[in-house]
Amino acid sequence: MDAAPGGLGVERGDALRLRMVEAEAAGGMGEPDLLRVALQQAVAALCGFGGLVHLAGEEGVLRLAVANGLPAGLARRWDEVASQAATAPSLAVSRGRVVWSPRWPEAGQGGGPGAEGVDEGGWAPTEPAGEVPGGAAGAVGVGDVPGGVVAAPILVGGMPIGAVSVLVAEAPDIARQGFLGQLAQAVGRRLTHTRQPRSGTAPWWQEPFGVREQVMRQISVGTWSWDLDSGLLDVDDVTEKLIPAAGLDPATWDHRIETWMERIHPDDRPGVQEAIETALATGQPYAVEYRVVGADRSISWLELRAAVDCDETGRALRMSGTAWNVTARHSQAAWLVGLIEQHPDPIYVLSADDRVQWINQAARDQDGGTGADLLGEIPWEKLPRLAGQGIPELLARARATPGQAVTTQMTYDGPDREMSSWTVRAVDVGGFVAAQLADVTAQKAAEMAQADRSRRMAELNAALIRALGTEQVVAALTRHVLPMFGAEGLIVHDLSEPVPRLVAATGYSAEFRAELEAPGWPVRLAEVTASPQPRFFSTPAELEAAWPTLAPLARHGGKSAWAVLPLSVNDRRVGSCIISWSAPRPFHEYEKSLLGTIAVIIAQALAKARLYEEARHRAERLQEELMPGTLPPTVGVRTAARYRLAAGEEVGGDWYDTIPLPGGRTLAIIGDVRGHGLEQAIAMGILRHAALTVATLDLPVDEIMAHLNDAAGRLGPLTATCMLVLYDATTGECSVAGAGHPPPVLLTPGGKAHEAELSPGQPLGQASVPAPVSGTELADGSVLVLYSDGLVDGTRRDVTPLTELLTRYGATAPLPQDVERRDAWLDTLCETIAEQLPPDPGRVDDAALMALATSRVPPERIAAWDLPWEPESARLGRSLAADRIDAWGLGELADTATLVVSELIGNAVRHAVGIGADVADDRAGVLRLRLLHLADGELTCEVYDGSQATPRVRHPLLDDEFGRGLQLVAVTAERWGTRYTEGGKCIWATVTDV
Repeated sequence: MDAAPGGLGVERGDALRLRMVEAEAAGGMGEPDLLRVALQQAVAALCGFGGLVHLAGEEGVLRLAVANGLPAGLARRWDEVASQAATAPSLAVSRGRVVWSPRWPEAGQGGGPGAEGVDEGGWAPTEPAGEVPGGAAGAVGVGDVPGGVVAAPILVGGMPIGAVSVLVAEAPDIARQGFLGQLAQAVGRRLTHTRQPRSGTAPWWQEPFGVREQVMRQISVGTWSWDLDSGLLDVDDVTEKLIPAAGLDPATWDHRIETWMERIHPDDRPGVQEAIETALATGQPYAVEYRVVGADRSISWLELRAAVDCDETGRALRMSGTAWNVTARHSQAAWLVGLIEQHPDPIYVLSADDRVQWINQAARDQDGGTGADLLGEIPWEKLPRLAGQGIPELLARARATPGQAVTTQMTYDGPDREMSSWTVRAVDVGGFVAAQLADVTAQKAAEMAQADRSRRMAELNAALIRALGTEQVVAALTRHVLPMFGAEGLIVHDLSEPVPRLVAATGYSAEFRAELEAPGWPVRLAEVTASPQPRFFSTPAELEAAWPTLAPLARHGGKSAWAVLPLSVNDRRVGSCIISWSAPRPFHEYEKSLLGTIAVIIAQALAKARLYEEARHRAERLQEELMPGTLPPTVGVRTAARYRLAAGEEVGGDWYDTIPLPGGRTLAIIGDVRGHGLEQAIAMGILRHAALTVATLDLPVDEIMAHLNDAAGRLGPLTATCMLVLYDATTGECSVAGAGHPPPVLLTPGGKAHEAELSPGQPLGQASVPAPVSGTELADGSVLVLYSDGLVDGTRRDVTPLTELLTRYGATAPLPQDVERRDAWLDTLCETIAEQLPPDPGRVDDAALMALATSRVPPERIAAWDLPWEPESARLGRSLAADRIDAWGLGELADTATLVVSELIGNAVRHAVGIGADVADDRAGVLRLRLLHLADGELTCEVYDGSQATPRVRHPLLDDEFGRGLQLVAVTAERWGTRYTEGGKCIWATVTDV
């Protein structure tokens, strides 16, 4: 129980306040004192900021008797209030119950006749803020006073003669209203016993009965008295006028209570009887409203109030009180009820326990007539589909702010499985919540359709912005435009060229498409549909009437409605678009407008696509020229490669190549110029041809990378990476150098794939230190996979998917032993990697992939000898070479080969130093002769020495004794050259039988 000030409970405090008023009145206080004490207790109990007591005067006016806590200027607004006004005191008197209202008397009228009506459920004051007329400076304006007024009627003999009012910040709860009513009843009971004014002029309720009767006639209130012993009713003249409404003749009826009770409507009779018994048993005032039935079966409403008079022993003697004919009021109420009953929106009235107490006809008919099932039920418990719709929260908000409407939205599937949307508006009136439902399904559907169209248009715009080529534009139209309008067919023609070109024919048969592409139709279709404005045909008849020459083609297409959209950019036709439907359909204005807008967007996208395709075609031709095409055959290496365009199919800067080198060696290169576009493609071509040029110098891989780094530095601000792999098929040695590029992945025979251990180094053009180089010996049958960042997630360098895929592939399909079958194996490997390692959706870079299957030159095709560092080694070398050449069956090459061997050895002994020696003619040094039989009809002769001096061909004079050795080699050999080794150099020459 809440505590009242001073530590008393609320109920106990209320009882003390009532007893205080009763005691003071019994003590003989005067009327003003009684009203003042009662008003003080009322203001304190309701936590108000002021109070008023009005008493009835003449001519239907309530006059202010006592005010508490209000400035004089503000109180003067309440001096006189018309009994028929819409303020709380007037309503309390006229309705005989506690009333809350925010209404104040109108300025200058004192709430008299002409005051505006008020909705009891209203909250906000309806009068504007301002100074109170006649108030002193600084007086409180009406607009400055929050809340409103709660008033309770003062009853004397069952008849209201005034009201006790309290100004509060917000509507009080039921308990506080009940206390105010009890206090007003206590005032009414004691008001007749207060001390008479000294002037001798008493108010009419303290006057003799005749005076009271006169006043009551003025306000159309009759009196009646029922003798409980005799059962007779005694009525005055005013009440006697009510007798015919009950079907009785005033001159002949017997005045017995039984006769009167028979005229009460049968439905109301039990309630009236119960009210009488309660009043007699408890002594409480008797107050009822009921219907009486006239002789013509007409219905009249009467309101009766009475008090019970008892003798000294407490035995009830009579009931006496007042009577009103309130038929007019009830007729108006019945009309209002009927209005609400026939209201087209469903209306529900819920009690404090959230159960439905009343519904109108629209609510009963709701959801297929099942709405009546909610009577007496909690809605969301009876209908699970209402759970989670926020209805309990809505009711709580309504009860928290009585008289103020609150709203929410509710959507659920009805019995027919169709989505229904409702706006629910709820307001608390007198402890009951009235909820009105407005069907906004059509509105929501329209909003959703508009939102869906806006979303689809945004998606179409985004798709067309991303679309680069014509095919992508058509794909965007098929994916977004056709579903937007429920269409099934799409025909797009490109008219940017002299001859119309069919771009797309979606939703049609292959036979119809073939007819569209047949000679004559594209031109004829372009001529007929050359209208500058969109045309719409809802039926085949409309199309035939406008374009009879197209009727046969339209019938063959099998469609029944068409939207023909000309596509123009800057008044230049770039194409036409025909959207079609299988069934006839009308075209709404918003659809025509939207399709016209879409036509503009499509035209711009097609024009952009044509420009892109032209630029791309030029770039692709350039890239084809710059890329290696078919890789050249190399000794001991089988190769397969793939190149994948970037997202949007733009050319890029990824590249690869293999370069055959002398001595059975292969240089594999892969690079990446980051980004994509024409600039990257050109930079790629420059780097690739620089690599080809530098590779002819037969330099180590780190020196080749240094030359590429210099070339990249001259290309400007771009990022380029590169990976070089040099493989010697005669020894199995493999040297790898990287410049910012991911290391290769190695798969050894019968093993697992793994990434080679190599620091990636700095990208080309940015390196200030030599590229890191690693060397290893590869087993026969090893597979190297070189790739660019576009193939995997280059940001995280996560090659796990690639290594796992390569391991699985090698385990399920091992590398064939037959070298000739390895090409197909490598092609399948590259296709598998390209398919199963799609590019990261967030990346738009191109990708290069190259797979190398390595093998060794058979030992029987290699011959090597270390010879003494002396001129006689030339003769020895010729002899050894002649024997091996004969053993290889290359007798036709013997003369040329032995000559080359002799001259190379002689040149080395004369001009170089031996391997392991520091100066010429040091007998400790040796030279090495190696013969390679790498291909049929071909022989390579190599001579190694310990000097890195570059040999040159001299042109000796006629009398020179020496200097013609290399000149003879250059003339007799197919090709010759020099490469540097770790401790010297190798001079080589290749001779063939051609």
